[in-house]
Amino acid sequence: MAKCANCGKGPSFGNAVSFSQRHTRRRFNPNLQTVTVVKDGKSAKVKICTRCIRTAAKTR
Repeated sequence: MAKCANCGKGPSFGNAVSFSQRHTRRRFNPNLQTVTVVKDGKSAKVKICTRCIRTAAKTR
């Protein structure tokens, strides 16, 4: 499922608008990346959105 393990951000929905202004529903998925995270001395691979990766880099 397209959901961030850190913040819980999931897909959002909106409209794809063509040149003729016809609106059809579309889905905006978060940019998820697989990252190795150390938690309680153990490393685990989790899917985290790029916003959370950038925020974690700033807090280190």
